[in-house]
Amino acid sequence: MTSTQAYDSQHLKQERLKNLQAEMKRMGIGACFLGEGLNVKYVLDVLIPGGRVFVPREGAAIALVRPRDMPYVKLTHPDVELTYYHQTEAWRPGFESKIARFVEGMTGYMSRAGVRDLPLAVDQLDPTALLALDRAGVQIIDSLPVVEFARSVKTSDEVEIYRTLGKQYSQVFTLFRDNVRPGITEKQLQAMVVGAWQEVGGDDILQINVCSGQNMNPWRRWATDRPLQEGEFVGIDFHGRSPSGLLGDTSRTYLVGGNPSPEQRDLYKRAWEYVHGVADAVRAGRTHADVVELVPPVLEKYQQQHDNYHIVHSVGMVPQGYPKLDRLRVPDDDTFKENQILAIECFFAEVGSDTAVKLEEMILVHDGPAEFITGGVPYESSIIG
Repeated sequence: MTSTQAYDSQHLKQERLKNLQAEMKRMGIGACFLGEGLNVKYVLDVLIPGGRVFVPREGAAIALVRPRDMPYVKLTHPDVELTYYHQTEAWRPGFESKIARFVEGMTGYMSRAGVRDLPLAVDQLDPTALLALDRAGVQIIDSLPVVEFARSVKTSDEVEIYRTLGKQYSQVFTLFRDNVRPGITEKQLQAMVVGAWQEVGGDDILQINVCSGQNMNPWRRWATDRPLQEGEFVGIDFHGRSPSGLLGDTSRTYLVGGNPSPEQRDLYKRAWEYVHGVADAVRAGRTHADVVELVPPVLEKYQQQHDNYHIVHSVGMVPQGYPKLDRLRVPDDDTFKENQILAIECFFAEVGSDTAVKLEEMILVHDGPAEFITGGVPYESSIIG
């Protein structure tokens, strides 16, 4: 059941940096100073506890780390320097000199990059450091928009990583489906998924939802000791991360033994047809507004519950990034792009009913029909052959 996931880390970093710097130039940003773990992982492809990264709009990214982390970071990234300051020092005696060195270092980086008069985009920075940079005349802006836009279009390496991720998901969901039976508990199924994800070469797990019977509506999210019962549905929503930091996001619903009732069969087919209708609507070059208009209609009795979820949302380093489409929100004035990875969400259930179907597919956006990244993940075979 094991699966290997190989990719060229250096090439991945080069393409990611190219995407980020292109967006920085487009938005008029001089540099990024990133400290949130996943943002650092995106740029450097290595996890650095407490580490940060300075990214000029041109040239190499500089990893800023503690002395203990410098040797292992240098194994994969040569541009490494010591961190000037950490927020835990802000209340200690003599912190003013440390803040001064931090500001001197940051303004020095910006001056050497020729961007001292341009904005510095930051993600996580404590008030002491933020105010010190502001007093030094550094224009600070939020890094979220530039990071989100850069990550929204996947690099060639990331596309291949997602194709591998889709195969890993197929193995894990198949094991889940094969162990669905009366008497097994939600927590037991959850534990099987954790072990299976490790076996197929996955990295960490952000979230697993396993819900059965009445726990599916409203969607309970967290697994319980409830035993599955004959003839009911059980659903799983899984967010597993690859070694590159990229997340998957997929849901399926399965029948517990027996034969599906006419109500279950009808609901499941409607959900399946909706997901595939959305996939057909999403194409590179189409505006977000056009896709909202092309999405298949949902019966009124299911609409209230369904509107709690996105039509589609991006997946990547975070589970719900840009772009996102919601029926009740005005769509962004933008188009879908080639090589965006999106999750199509579907939750069909009437308010107050114990019967619910949750399906979610990851797709790769193309000029033509979308590619189903999780197309190999099985559905309930008694309904969708």
